Amino acid sequence: MTSLDSAAKQDPLYTIFEQHLFNFQDPNSDRNVFVETVIQDYLSHMRRLGLSIPVEWEHQIFEELFFQVNSMLVKKIYGCQTIDEYTAKAPAAAKRKARANYNRLSKAKPKAKKVATKQVA
Repeated sequence: MTSLDSAAKQDPLYTIFEQHLFNFQDPNSDRNVFVETVIQDYLSHMRRLGLSIPVEWEHQIFEELFFQVNSMLVKKIYGCQTIDEYTAKAPAAAKRKARANYNRLSKAKPKAKKVATKQVA
């Protein structure tokens, strides 16, 4: 298995979430802005892979992703008052691993679609 294969097997939403968490820069930003930024990055990644979301489903998908990312944030920073406090306490190894996972994810290419062809006799 190549590193790109392992990146494809990871949950891209969690990988993107961790990258944003460990690279959080704006202490004045509220939780909603953080979550929305993660979602936008995730949706951009999905579009690069060729996934299209029907317009009539966008709102529901955004709401579900918002719930998921917010839940990840609550669980990840449990015991800390702010994201800054969490990132200050987080081990450097966790930050390096998150960065490496994100870099692998950003290099992942969409799988080629198999096209059925008819053979004419």
